Amino acid sequence: MSYCINPRCPQRQQPDALDHCAACGTPLLIGDRYRLLRPLRDLDDWSPADIFEVAAGDRLQVMKVLKQPKLLPLFEREVKTLQQLHHPGIPQVEPDGYFTVTPATGPPLACLVMEKIAGDTLEQWLAQYGPVNQPLALTWLRQATEILALVHQTELFHRDIKLSNLMLRPDGQIALIDFGTVRQMTNTYLAKIGGQRDVTTIVSPGYTPLEQINGRAVPQSDFYALGRSWVHLLTGQHPVDLDTDDDTGTLHWRRAAPQVEPWLADLIDDLMAPFPGQRPLNAEEILRRLEARTGKSRSRPAQTTSQRWVQLLVGLNLALLLANGLLGWRWSQRHGSADRSQQPMPLLLTFKSR
Repeated sequence: MSYCINPRCPQRQQPDALDHCAACGTPLLIGDRYRLLRPLRDLDDWSPADIFEVAAGDRLQVMKVLKQPKLLPLFEREVKTLQQLHHPGIPQVEPDGYFTVTPATGPPLACLVMEKIAGDTLEQWLAQYGPVNQPLALTWLRQATEILALVHQTELFHRDIKLSNLMLRPDGQIALIDFGTVRQMTNTYLAKIGGQRDVTTIVSPGYTPLEQINGRAVPQSDFYALGRSWVHLLTGQHPVDLDTDDDTGTLHWRRAAPQVEPWLADLIDDLMAPFPGQRPLNAEEILRRLEARTGKSRSRPAQTTSQRWVQLLVGLNLALLLANGLLGWRWSQRHGSADRSQQPMPLLLTFKSR
């Protein structure tokens, strides 16, 4: 069977023998190369994009089809990101892998064809095998952090790290997928979050830090989601199902993962610290802490002057955010209990993940 690419088609599943959809007339061979074999997630009206397994001759690939034109800037940012990043942990895109298709009805559709990564997501792996042991967790954490190091050094951050967006190749390599939420760390972006201007917010319950929920995501927001993902892997419990301290925002998970040594638990807790300035400054710091305990190292590409400036700007921004919170706390302490009782508790001081 084949599938019609037109999201408005009343009958998208079609026989292989047809050249055009019998229901709406849209060509079934896309770009004279690709035939849509099966959807990789449910086809519905709510998701912004459809994702299909496609065949180009004997080669299987993945095609992402954008259905909401207003999200085209994000989609094009994903295309550019994947085309400039080259790593076994990131899906590869061919130079001509981005194009548009005009169906028989409806507006043109932006399409992105990328490498089909064989294997399961870590969410699927966890459902099949249960909580991961520490040696394997360390191997995967190191690989995931190396991917983040590459992404962050190109002045980007992912914003949606979770087990369903991490895949395990058959050779044991972790891969990070779904770069549709990627954001570039620019002076304009820093000015936006510093001035509290509107920024697109991406939220995955249990994984997303508070600053990102408030539209002020920074690269360290990826570390929070990474830590939450590894808590999920090590405990077998989704972060929203674990208790959180009302005062500090600390996730209580260690008893559910007795296989984890204290030093690794401390690192994961640092990744999940409530304030961005309390988390590791960059992926290199995480890797150094892992190497100090395991003795395994890797070669690191030299940082450019631009990358060092971006890290400096990020550090200054984090310091300002932390100072803001401390000043707010001191201000509340100086006012009497009567004043405090008349004002709502600041959201940064009290939150719960569920």
